[in-house]
Amino acid sequence: MKHFGIKKVTVALPSAFLEGVNWADAYEFSPVSEQFDALEAARVMFEKDPPLWVRCLNGTRNRIVGLFGIKPGQISIDEKTGGAFPLLSRSEDVVVYGFDDWHLNFRVVIQIHDVNSGRAVRLTTLVRRKNGFGYGYIFLITPF
Repeated sequence: MKHFGIKKVTVALPSAFLEGVNWADAYEFSPVSEQFDALEAARVMFEKDPPLWVRCLNGTRNRIVGLFGIKPGQISIDEKTGGAFPLLSRSEDVVVYGFDDWHLNFRVVIQIHDVNSGRAVRLTTLVRRKNGFGYGYIFLITPF
């Protein structure tokens, strides 16, 4: 799948970023400026307000999952407060955000790496589904 310079890429498992991962996907955009580091890529992707349709889907998600004891959240990052995705680790080329919950453990990994055409940004989502609710949750949100 390739749209607007974004392509779906294969995720190698197991992953050093999440033990026991049992669901993953990744997308990559290239080329990017050589001065672009992983934290700057994360800021560009998550610090701005998402489009209206994303905010509406997230609002619907928050209303539904609240009924099941899952924390509501916004699609955001913040190195100080964590936002919806707390910062777990950081280097120049890799930042990892995520959290562990009763139904699943979740990581968003943003990596900068070299490709033939220069540098690329890869966004990988890793999930360890812990129970039936975690499996059902990922099944329902995967199309979005």
